[in-house]
Amino acid sequence: MSEKDVISLRITEHEKEFLQNIAVKFDIQKRSSSSDISYAKALKILLDYCLHNDINPSQKKDNELQDMKKMMEQIHASIPHLMYHNHLQSMILSSKYADADLTAVKQKTLQYLNENFSGFQNVSYREIKIKINGVGLKTIPIEQGDSLWK
Repeated sequence: MSEKDVISLRITEHEKEFLQNIAVKFDIQKRSSSSDISYAKALKILLDYCLHNDINPSQKKDNELQDMKKMMEQIHASIPHLMYHNHLQSMILSSKYADADLTAVKQKTLQYLNENFSGFQNVSYREIKIKINGVGLKTIPIEQGDSLWK
């Protein structure tokens, strides 16, 4: 095909609306003096975008987005653990506790987490598996084969 070849195609109403939205967004008319929307120019912008961003429908879906979602979920799931250990360490270092008092310190730390970060426990993760640990926090299993993170 040369640069001046014409291609005609049939599109569904949904596809037409999609192209119309592109044409409206980029203010594309058939001619500069016309107020009619140019579907062909909108399609050209769509093709240019695909070529510029290396979008190829024949390639398998890129797993980059799914990997980022997994990573974000793992970070999100680990935040209460960091806060728990940070608060626990702060309380232990601020004064010396006997072994019998450590249970009370742990309980106060869990109370602190529940008061400040309880919403984290209500999140449902889709990309990673979780388990509940000994203190009731969601945790990412480290056993081989139990984690979906590769």
